[in-house]
Amino acid sequence: MNHYVIKGHDYDAFRDAQDELVDLKVDNEDISAICDSNTHPLHDFLTNHVVKIIKSECLFLIILAGGAYTALNTGAIPATAIIVATVVLAMFSVWVSGMLGSDLVRYYALCRETTLGEKHPLVLHVEIEDEQSETLRKVIEKRPQLQMKQVC
Repeated sequence: MNHYVIKGHDYDAFRDAQDELVDLKVDNEDISAICDSNTHPLHDFLTNHVVKIIKSECLFLIILAGGAYTALNTGAIPATAIIVATVVLAMFSVWVSGMLGSDLVRYYALCRETTLGEKHPLVLHVEIEDEQSETLRKVIEKRPQLQMKQVC
């Protein structure tokens, strides 16, 4: 499995290449939204998207704790069931958020490596089998305003 990054600033050529890759059933993802040169003030890898995930996760956990406290006070459900359900939901939620956050951080690191601080680049991450690499090269050769780079 090979990973490539396609970048450019020509929106029409970028969308045409992405549409052609979708038609060819090539796995690709537009990661332009997280590839801006602005970073979060707290940390280099802490993007605004990751901060939103952390905030929403904290809000969910607070609501979950409030709901568990309310259920315990009403006494309608046994305390053990409420505690077990709360712990299971909290662990599942943190696991899902961690998966989403780790993907965003990976894409962000990939962007930092390939765009080198460009302002508002259009970036497409492509995951492709070895035998389809030539197809990808042909798609990019049709559009000289786009650059392609193989990444790890």
